[in-house]
Amino acid sequence: MLKNRLIIAGLMMCLILAAVPSVLSAASSQDQGVALDSGSQQSTAPAVVEKSVSTAAVTNGVATAYWLELKAYPSTNTRALWLNVDNDWRYLSNPASNIETSVQNAFANPDNFQVKVWYSGQKIVGLVVMTK
Repeated sequence: MLKNRLIIAGLMMCLILAAVPSVLSAASSQDQGVALDSGSQQSTAPAVVEKSVSTAAVTNGVATAYWLELKAYPSTNTRALWLNVDNDWRYLSNPASNIETSVQNAFANPDNFQVKVWYSGQKIVGLVVMTK
């Protein structure tokens, strides 16, 4: 039952993230949001929605560790799920319980699953639990 939920959650994230390449390719075709980092790797940033929103490169990697805040401290902060990606901690604010469960199950079964993360700076903008 739990494995089925994990698979369904992963498939849902895949469907959501499947729309991302079309948005990113549309932005790059308009010469927006394409940046080269120091390693000459091309990254695509999301298109600007508002003037106050800055474009930052979205990068992806595989999480190697996680840290789930069960109760935020100080209490004025929001709870967060922290994932170690590319040797740095990235966070997802107020993760839904199904996301928490899927990530925990992936780390409990590292031979079968991995967590792929899309992030901009320290903030996680997307993640998916996938089979190896």
